[in-house]
Amino acid sequence: MLNLAIDTATRTLSVALVEDQNVLTEISEVAAQAHAERLPLLLDQLLKQNGKQRTDIELVAVGVGPGAYTGLRVGLMFATAFARALKIQLVGICSHDVIAPSNYTGLVVTDARRKEVYLSHYETGNRLSSPIVIKPDQIVQGDLAIIGDGVEVFGDIFTTGKLVQISAGRLGLLVNAAIAAGVQVAQIVPNVSPAAGDGANALPVGASLLLSPLPLYLRRPDAAEPK
Repeated sequence: MLNLAIDTATRTLSVALVEDQNVLTEISEVAAQAHAERLPLLLDQLLKQNGKQRTDIELVAVGVGPGAYTGLRVGLMFATAFARALKIQLVGICSHDVIAPSNYTGLVVTDARRKEVYLSHYETGNRLSSPIVIKPDQIVQGDLAIIGDGVEVFGDIFTTGKLVQISAGRLGLLVNAAIAAGVQVAQIVPNVSPAAGDGANALPVGASLLLSPLPLYLRRPDAAEPK
């Protein structure tokens, strides 16, 4: 199965072509707020490097976050439009599940801006709860390992942490392995309505679960309709 994997949940834009359990090519770059401009260009680069056509792709896998409103929306909308145009399967996966290594025990923290981070807690590779948004100085670290790009942004707080960026190659591998094993897309999906309140979600726990391709925002967008 040739899989196009995309993640725009963090400052790092990552795309990859994954065939079965082989990463053909992965391209990752710090895109800041240029995800929309760079994503189509990186896809064309992937296809040219591997001598593939868009019609060769059989599945699209996309990180659903948690992530900032604009960047996350770019990846999900691009993945949705691409999959619909080619009439192929589209599945999502929690971006923190991709960052956490196999059998990982510890915390994943990614930059949420507004001087906050997105936080997930893992034990032997299983996410123990839905991700949350929190002030970094409110996290009880103890002796837990800490990874993610939040470590770089808040290095004065996560002094023992390790910078780990998102990898679309790993995302594609996890999704392909799950589909090959017969894993079904989880019926429980994030509550994506901003009206539901900050932090509202119903993301299932577990290891690398396949999800519906809906964004995990965790809080209200910065933009608001005028009253």
